[in-house]
Amino acid sequence: MARSPHPLASATLTRAQVAVGSRWHHIFLGYHRDPLGFSFASSRFSDPRKSPRQRFGVYYVGQTFEVAFLETIVRDLRNGIPGSLILSADDLDAYDHVQITVDHPLDLLDLRGGNAIAMGVPTNAIRASTHRLGQRASLAAYLRAEQLDGIWYPSRLNGDENLAVYDRAVGKLSAGRRRPLIACPELARILNTYRVALV
Repeated sequence: MARSPHPLASATLTRAQVAVGSRWHHIFLGYHRDPLGFSFASSRFSDPRKSPRQRFGVYYVGQTFEVAFLETIVRDLRNGIPGSLILSADDLDAYDHVQITVDHPLDLLDLRGGNAIAMGVPTNAIRASTHRLGQRASLAAYLRAEQLDGIWYPSRLNGDENLAVYDRAVGKLSAGRRRPLIACPELARILNTYRVALV
């Protein structure tokens, strides 16, 4: 049976622009040479299509160092663990952090606040731990004639904001100095806040 069109295929879109000069955070495995490199792997707003020739890539940044750490490292590891979460310092040592600057305005689908409801997007597209609904929403947004640059959405982990930037718009970003994650002075407060112990 054919799947019905996604609501975003015909909805009146709620859009927002990210201002030039705004700064965001990206944490990534340090063996990647390009801090602006993006992935085609499965993620919340990745392309669900199977054909490599059709698929778009997505680059994620967080509003804060904290949300970038939670989205990249912690994710659902704390579920059901009331005490300390034990992480390997060696594992963290594999990651780098970079600050990302918006050099040209980004025109984004805005899924913050009640906007998803207004556009008929299932709330689980943002909130669920599984990615199926988010990927369907992202594909519908990507295919719109408006040629959106990506999606602005709240983190399901702490409510801070994230951007999912489509590959066609990554050129509107620039990366600052990359730092080993384990050496970032911001890390100590985050580990303490979320009761993460390194061994």
